[in-house]
Amino acid sequence: MSQDPKSLGGPERVERTLNNMERNIGYVPGFRRAHARGVAFEGTFSASAEVAALSTAEHLRGEAIAVVVRLSNGAGSPYSPDKSGPKRGAVLGMAVRFALPSGDSAEFAALSLTDFPARKPQDFTGLAGAQKKGLPAGLPNPLRIVAYLATHPHLLPGFKAIIAAKATKSFGTTRFNGLHAYFLVDADGTRRPFRYHWKPVAGEQVISRADDKLLPAQYLVSEIKLRVEEEPVAWDLILQMGEPGDPTDDMTKHWPETRPQVTAGRLTIDRLHPDQELIDRSMFDPTKQPAGIELSDDPVLHFRSESYIESQKRRQAECKPAITAE
Repeated sequence: MSQDPKSLGGPERVERTLNNMERNIGYVPGFRRAHARGVAFEGTFSASAEVAALSTAEHLRGEAIAVVVRLSNGAGSPYSPDKSGPKRGAVLGMAVRFALPSGDSAEFAALSLTDFPARKPQDFTGLAGAQKKGLPAGLPNPLRIVAYLATHPHLLPGFKAIIAAKATKSFGTTRFNGLHAYFLVDADGTRRPFRYHWKPVAGEQVISRADDKLLPAQYLVSEIKLRVEEEPVAWDLILQMGEPGDPTDDMTKHWPETRPQVTAGRLTIDRLHPDQELIDRSMFDPTKQPAGIELSDDPVLHFRSESYIESQKRRQAECKPAITAE
């Protein structure tokens, strides 16, 4: 029997985790504790007929739905680089808010990672704590991190995925993975588990050595602004459908690649959002879903929601620096 996912988090766990992140990983007042630097766009999402038959969710019926999309560097500092060489990039994020016909909204939050370094809230707290500064230069002691991973081997694939993140050519050529499991619910009440990813219509592309010599350390926000000015940028929403026995409570465990996939629709951004500060102050909650989509028992999914609420409270009580990143 699986545990109540919410019982693994709670206010004390959230506070400890965010305190560890602030103390050991760092942050800039007034910004998100993760994904601090981003840019928001407006656009539309149009669902496919195939997914409309699998769910009663408002935004999956087929008509074009207005969306807000925030693309971001995953670091806690807005000054963090997008690359550190031709082969080493940053973890990136895509947050999507769907404007539902009923007047409410639904939200997704995806990462460029294929694996995630946590399967329960305690992993967040411990990994952030293991990055405590312990060297004369004010850097984390790598031996402390290695020791933590040695006793938590299930986190190793996610940690390796962060280290191996590629330097992408553009947000528009990046695949973003939802990682968590959800359930589609149809008109008859049938529940089907799924995981999702956003597949770039332009194809996945990374920078070359020539690009690396020309591009500044931070280039992705400027690049995607220019790209959208020239033409709309799009991603297809791909659902991987689970089968009985596939774990829905552990985001570190992949489902077999042979599981069927459904192209659920296309997301298109075509203009910059007119109020970037408004979007920066807002929160994208991956547990905010309408009827027709149900949450899984993944404890990290629920913990993310709790952490985002606390992070938003903290940053809204702070003053941003007078000079910030582009």
